[in-house]
Amino acid sequence: MKKKKAMKQLNKLWKGMKLHLKTFLETNSQDDLHQFRVHIKKLKALLTLYASEQENKGLLHEFKPVKTVFKAAGEIRNAYINLQLGEKHQLQDENFDQHQQQILQQGTARFKSQGKSYLKRLKKAHIALQNNLHKLQGKTIRNFYKEKLNRIAVFFAAPTFDEEMHTARKNSKLLIYNQKASAGALHGKLQVNTNYLNQLQDKIGQWHDHLLTMEVLSAMNQPDNQAIINLKNSNAALELEILEQSANFREKVTAPEDAAIKIVPETVV
Repeated sequence: MKKKKAMKQLNKLWKGMKLHLKTFLETNSQDDLHQFRVHIKKLKALLTLYASEQENKGLLHEFKPVKTVFKAAGEIRNAYINLQLGEKHQLQDENFDQHQQQILQQGTARFKSQGKSYLKRLKKAHIALQNNLHKLQGKTIRNFYKEKLNRIAVFFAAPTFDEEMHTARKNSKLLIYNQKASAGALHGKLQVNTNYLNQLQDKIGQWHDHLLTMEVLSAMNQPDNQAIINLKNSNAALELEILEQSANFREKVTAPEDAAIKIVPETVV
């Protein structure tokens, strides 16, 4: 991948990220806050791919200021998700609602007060990334995909519902988010079923959201609280779905005609 194409991909995602941030600062839209964070995740995934090339090793360091803004936005988003899940599972706890609403409102006010500073920080990071971005070889992209697929496959050979499950989701999203950027390098060399990966990571994401909300509820309620019981039952069902979807991972993540990861010998980079 030439530097010009890599720069175009970076700038397109960056433009979308800034747009959603500016809209959130004006409207408090939770959807825009969510999309702002999604764009940051996509940017990080793209830069992680670029950084697999030796010349691009410093890119993730230049991206660190953006992660600070991402974390601040995450505190607001988590409170919103907690309120949504509490409502879905019929939590009737005024203290919980008030606490999460307070986090949501105060976090939003604090975030918006730093809006101009965040935008300046993003602009500075963008310039630094543009100045340090180099081309990415096709062979590097293919090796990146092979390594991540192998890590995920090894995990799902004996999956555990802990932080490693969340790590498997992160690795899956690295491949999903970089699908378009990597299409040319992967074509005819390595077949990846990103639709399957996306379905699987979505279930894991739901499981993880439930887990985080249960932790908050457990700290504020009795263990037999009906909302916690509902969340536990919902999460148990999600775990069964994840186990079913992740069974025979290597076969499912590749094209139907080949149960193993289809790798064509390297020729031209």
